Amino acid sequence: MKKRRLKKRAIIIFLILFLLSLYLLYLTLLSSLKINAKDISVPVNGEYKEKVSATFLKKDISNKIKSTKNVNTKKIGIYKIKYSVNYLIFKKTKTIKVEVKDSTKPIITLKDADKEFYAIGTSYKEKGFSASDDIDGDITDKVETTDNIDKNKEGTYEVTYKVKDKAGNIETKKRTVIYTQKNTKGVPVLNYHFFYDPTLGEECNEGNCEIVSDFKKQLDYLKENNYKTLSMEEFRDWMYGKIDVPEKSVLITVDDGAKGTGKHNGNKLNPLLEEYQMHATLFLITGWWDIENYESYYLDIESHTNDMHTSNVCETEKRGAKMLCSSNDYVMKDLKKSQEITKSKMAFCYPFYAYNETSNRQVKEAGFELAFIGGGSKATQKVDKWHIPRYQIVKTTSLEQFIKIVN
Repeated sequence: MKKRRLKKRAIIIFLILFLLSLYLLYLTLLSSLKINAKDISVPVNGEYKEKVSATFLKKDISNKIKSTKNVNTKKIGIYKIKYSVNYLIFKKTKTIKVEVKDSTKPIITLKDADKEFYAIGTSYKEKGFSASDDIDGDITDKVETTDNIDKNKEGTYEVTYKVKDKAGNIETKKRTVIYTQKNTKGVPVLNYHFFYDPTLGEECNEGNCEIVSDFKKQLDYLKENNYKTLSMEEFRDWMYGKIDVPEKSVLITVDDGAKGTGKHNGNKLNPLLEEYQMHATLFLITGWWDIENYESYYLDIESHTNDMHTSNVCETEKRGAKMLCSSNDYVMKDLKKSQEITKSKMAFCYPFYAYNETSNRQVKEAGFELAFIGGGSKATQKVDKWHIPRYQIVKTTSLEQFIKIVN
């Protein structure tokens, strides 16, 4: 009896050990069944790409995966995906989290250049800015600005713009503000006409044509040496003593509106002004070309008459300029028409630099605050405001000559 009990006990122990080994083998095999997937985050409105695989004893059985998918990448939130695999006698599940979140920073856009120039003592004037977010939309009102400007001390300062969207993404942008001595020696007014690029097979046979690569070298010099390119409003206010401008200031002017100055005839001017963030003024013959061809934040448009840019009309006048011998009514009607188109009475440019006492009176009576001619000397606050001299920049103007002019 005793031996029989011992034998029975041994059998039971063996069975227990055998079942235990089977269970351990099952657990081992089950543990080799793996679902490879991790919690991930996806930007809102982005593309969700599923990255999941399954293996059993290192054998790829990804084709056995089944899942529940409910991820909406257009809506911020946390989504759960449950993966399951049935293989042989084994089954395994795994749940991961997919977070759709706003991870894109807002965008801050500065109006005007990211580097500004002021004369000592002049209060900084914010040119403007905007901020937008891909989820929140316009968040300009959320922008915070700070600066370290001391307007009475020469130096380089910064204005910092900071904005945060609802998701907590933060963007900052800076504008450099340079204060220098005020201008006391005069402002060189540069005068261009036409722009062309020989590398594109373009030709321009007149002396006052400007090769694009030469123009870029001139703009490079102004940029590298911290020159302020004045808007016409700034120049007008300086001429009338309302503001000071930095010592290194220039006014860029372009006459007519012909080759290379508009979208319809080569489009060389505005792309370069926008690239360099520099201002210029176009004196447009408003009756000849549509003003919409020239629109840019960096380009002011003023009058070069509506339809009086014609020479060899007046035998006794300089270059026979049509304006100088036309009737008073004709001239005044033409000037008013150009003002209606440009929506400005700020500045006028005499065709062919030609003027007489009558045209001077007409320009003033039309309400223009400034008028420009040739002359080849700097503009000062003491010169006649209706005979402001300019330096003509032509095809043969070397960079050395240009540097001498602006200095």
